[in-house]
Amino acid sequence: MTRNNILCLAVCIILSVQLPVHANSKAYDSRYHISFQVETTSDWTDFNFTNSDFHYLGETILTSNLFSLGIFSISKKPFDSTLTKVEYQIFFPLDLPGQIKFSVRKGRIGYTKITFLTLKRETLAYFINKKQIPNDSFNQEDFFLNSKILKDTKGMNETTYTKSHYDLLPATVPLILAFYFPWYYEENWHWTGKLSIAHRPRLGLYSSSDERILKTHIDLAKEAGIDGFICSWWGINSVTDQNLKKLAQLCDKNNFKFSIYLEDTKNPFDLREQIQYLESTFAQYKSFLYYKNKPVLFIFNRILEKISLDSLRSIKSGFSIINYGYGVSNLQGFEGYHEFVPPVEGFRSVKQTYRLAKEVAYSKGKLFAAPVMPGFDDRFVNTKSTYINRNKGKYYKNLWEAVLAIKPDWILINTFNEWFEGTEIEPSKEFGDFYLKLTKTYSQKFKSSKI
Repeated sequence: MTRNNILCLAVCIILSVQLPVHANSKAYDSRYHISFQVETTSDWTDFNFTNSDFHYLGETILTSNLFSLGIFSISKKPFDSTLTKVEYQIFFPLDLPGQIKFSVRKGRIGYTKITFLTLKRETLAYFINKKQIPNDSFNQEDFFLNSKILKDTKGMNETTYTKSHYDLLPATVPLILAFYFPWYYEENWHWTGKLSIAHRPRLGLYSSSDERILKTHIDLAKEAGIDGFICSWWGINSVTDQNLKKLAQLCDKNNFKFSIYLEDTKNPFDLREQIQYLESTFAQYKSFLYYKNKPVLFIFNRILEKISLDSLRSIKSGFSIINYGYGVSNLQGFEGYHEFVPPVEGFRSVKQTYRLAKEVAYSKGKLFAAPVMPGFDDRFVNTKSTYINRNKGKYYKNLWEAVLAIKPDWILINTFNEWFEGTEIEPSKEFGDFYLKLTKTYSQKFKSSKI
């Protein structure tokens, strides 16, 4: 899957869930602790609250069939009608609206049933979506749960929500990391047969093998408050591999962190060889990013299209792996998750998307990293192109404001220098150092807010 595909996919999978901003060091007031079961025979479904906040405590899978568990979403193979059940635990606030509105979407087959339960396994209410609307791929149905049911149920408001499950996560240093692409050389700036970029680098059409360029990039990033690069890596002895060896040495000399973005593989055996190579070749550098006393490796979504999650989990390594995609399945067996492309405003806001992803990650003691991006423009590369207007910096600012409100562990900038997709913040002839200056302003806000 290309990054353009991921951007398009983000529009389709956004869930309309609103979550609270939570304090870091106090117990919350008494809340309604409830369970709800999602039961489906459709090949996919998702469940979305629309007018009430809540805290996410966890989930239990009740069936043994194979499926992917997202965040309040279930995905199976097309036309798989196998009965699937998942139970969730949440806290509702006491000051609920009179009617709690939620939406259920599903595929074109089967049904989805939502059953609300007390902790004593008593049924509060249930709702069923059986819609099969012609030419409608979502089959959305909206429902309302009368909050009076919760208020009138004995013992429902006797539980106090605390931050105890958030203590599962070790203290993390707030970091700002930028995706970095050490793949440039004279010919590939024109790899489509013409100049393949929307904007022109202020440094010219440089080579990533030029150590002067690499050193300049490190200096620019440090000045902007960036703590390190997540370096795109495409295989043993690739251009990115050779250039990363030079960059790693410069990072050591200049007290600048780096990690690796594992972009592609052929199969599980190839991936195991790649990871062993990365560990033996790069992990000894003192500037390599560490988390939980292990070097950090980021996995790109393309890897998950080539091999299964179980295959990825089975590969033993000395890395703290930050997996791709905000979903429960993508957290299991890894130290955290991230995404490359920010969510798109749609059924819910960017802030709500990030808040839910953080709640789920923290409920399991996992790290949450959130991306920001100045814009997107790959019209000079792809016929089916994507264009997101930078809008004089407003798009970048809005993403930063959304992320700062959530306070993730790490903020990931998409990107320092991906010129082919027009996501770069590196100085250009069109924008100068405007986006580096914006980055510096927001990096200072982020780090001061995490103290």
